[in-house]
Amino acid sequence: MKKVLVLFITVMSLQVYGQNIDYNKIILPDNVRDAEFPEKLVQLAWKNHPSNEVFRREVNKAVLDKKRFTMDWLNIVNLQGNINQYVIDDIRGVEYTDKQQAAADRYAFYPKYNVRISINLGNFFTIPYDIKKSKQQIAITEANLNVQKLEIRANVLKAYNLFLMTEKAYKIQSQMLSDTESAHKLVEQKFKNGETTFENYVLSLNNFNRISIAILEAENAYKNSKLDLEQLIGLKVEEVR
Repeated sequence: MKKVLVLFITVMSLQVYGQNIDYNKIILPDNVRDAEFPEKLVQLAWKNHPSNEVFRREVNKAVLDKKRFTMDWLNIVNLQGNINQYVIDDIRGVEYTDKQQAAADRYAFYPKYNVRISINLGNFFTIPYDIKKSKQQIAITEANLNVQKLEIRANVLKAYNLFLMTEKAYKIQSQMLSDTESAHKLVEQKFKNGETTFENYVLSLNNFNRISIAILEAENAYKNSKLDLEQLIGLKVEEVR
């Protein structure tokens, strides 16, 4: 219920402010070649993520339903007719036996053909109603599609920003670990040579271990953020860069 309410508020907000949003620019077209890297990621996510295909197909389905309801006007008039069998036989040149000819003479007074036209008056009311309803359904599916565009763009850019932050943090931690390791080796050598105290050695070792754990956490966050971004775009980041 909460998700439905959020979607309703979002759609209503889009209707109010829709004139200020060009949804064709939310996701840049594929023919835009000079797009910035984040925009390329948004393009890929919109093109490759399976959930987006559902929204596109719902719009297409709504459009097809409208066309079908429009074609129902052709069913409003029914035309039926039939032709006496003996008229058909006469056209075809069928020869009768005496008995068949006698029967044909008896049925000569029957209508040679008849035509009936019927009009379903109810369709004059139901067809316009169905067409109006289908137009509303198209508007709803297009609004859902636009909501999806906004969500995809926001999710991709957030994931990319997180990826950049964790990547930078991982590089900083890697440099810190390298510096800390060099400093600890120096303290360790001094301790072996009796040039420093055991307390200084333990303090250096604890600092080195702390940085080692920190880089493991930074590496894990970096790899996970990379996976989250790649899940959205459907490709490895290296393939896009």
